[in-house]
Amino acid sequence: MKYIIALLTLGLASTSFAQNYSDALQFSRTDISGSARFVAMGGSFGALGGEISGISVNPGGIGVYRNSEFTFTAGFNNYNAETTFRGSNAVDGRFNMKLPNVGYVGNYKINSNGWKSYSFGILHNRLNHFGSEQRASGNSNNSTYIDQYVNVLNQNNPSISSLENFDYPFGSSQAWWLSMVDQVEDPNDRNSLIFIPRIYNTSVLGAGRSIEKIEQSRTLDTRGNQAETQFVFGGNFMDKLYVGASVSVQTVSFEREVSFREEYSYLPTVTAQDSNLVVNYQEDTRLLSEGRGVNLKVGGIYRATEDLRVGLSFQTPTIMRMDEVFSIDASSQFADGFEVVAESVESTFSYRLRTPARVTASLAYIILQRAAINVDYEYIDYSTAFFNDRQGFQNDYSFQNLEIQDILTNAHHVRVGGEFKINPFVLRAGYSYQGNPYDPEFSISDESRNTYSLGGGFRNKNFNFDVGVNWRQMTLNERFYSSTDAMAAIEETETNVIFTFGWRW
Repeated sequence: MKYIIALLTLGLASTSFAQNYSDALQFSRTDISGSARFVAMGGSFGALGGEISGISVNPGGIGVYRNSEFTFTAGFNNYNAETTFRGSNAVDGRFNMKLPNVGYVGNYKINSNGWKSYSFGILHNRLNHFGSEQRASGNSNNSTYIDQYVNVLNQNNPSISSLENFDYPFGSSQAWWLSMVDQVEDPNDRNSLIFIPRIYNTSVLGAGRSIEKIEQSRTLDTRGNQAETQFVFGGNFMDKLYVGASVSVQTVSFEREVSFREEYSYLPTVTAQDSNLVVNYQEDTRLLSEGRGVNLKVGGIYRATEDLRVGLSFQTPTIMRMDEVFSIDASSQFADGFEVVAESVESTFSYRLRTPARVTASLAYIILQRAAINVDYEYIDYSTAFFNDRQGFQNDYSFQNLEIQDILTNAHHVRVGGEFKINPFVLRAGYSYQGNPYDPEFSISDESRNTYSLGGGFRNKNFNFDVGVNWRQMTLNERFYSSTDAMAAIEETETNVIFTFGWRW
């Protein structure tokens, strides 16, 4: 038997589903992605220049070009996640094809007042790839997903009518509608009532019965990407100074689906006659985010000697407009097979997001025209990310912005890359370190990233074929819901293999 409750109206969206510091961070951090040469050298090109994806680090690199160029890049991503939760392990992953880079640079020779040439470029780079899949499960006997809703109810003490009319933030109201929450006499104050999860209500369980265990499971599936289209112009002054500037348009497409399920076991075991005992609860959520933004970049490379180059670049904050749709489905089932299902409810958010500025200093050294090494140092203050309301909406993001300032911090990124020519072949290697964006005082895990890369290629006068491979491993600690102390340890492993075809003339 199935009874459908149609949830047609929603007064307020729960802040637990609204934007927070993790959303700001997700669209502020970037991967090492682009052409195969760029990937193989760990994304380190700030002072070398002359590379299609390196222009995204330092637009002054376009001034190093002496020819026109077109490149096209394809590849694949292999993601795996091993999750340990409440003593149980689960492994999942995803394989994705991707197109991380395509670009064109036109070089034009001049000889005017010391300027040797100028170049114009249009390039498209993928900044983030959001494809992942995780599974986790484990048993608990003292914590339920419903606790977080009960805590909110007891803190605010809403009326039953407000819960039934969805005048109260979503989530807690739904738990009430699905008979997952009961209101009982406060044992510490007989004149007051409190909310408790139904599975702990002794008057419902009956004499001699108790909850034995709660089997919890979660699946997480994410898709999408963040990309940047860059329009860049630069020049070469007397083969000593290379300068460039660009306007970059970013786009974001992100989708996250989360399913959380609990199975309840009792002692003694329930039968179909125990019609008032709930045996499972499931909640499925889906978030779809789409955005677009713009930033400016300026940079230069100075050729201090024949072999030594120094680079410096600055990227303004990216101002993004984001549109999000959040939907949720939930259901509960009782021992007699009776099921309560809440139909999907959607909440729509529109807001502005300002991601942090970036400053990059670089040093490169060229050895006998056969080898080169480049080091980039990048500084980003993630605590300067900022939410703002869109015109026409009346949302207050002051709490989220204070949260960003408290939880996120500045980070130091270092990239090192080198290549060695054995004509007509080239060998490459690189390493990238991205510092932990979380303040250690608030962080539950160190989310610094170490990425290792290798690659090579074949080059002749007007054609090149390059291959790049990078590998990254990171362990995250995460709470699956706010009211639990049980941490899930998620060990992520990600491998990218990239192929680039390029033509010069």
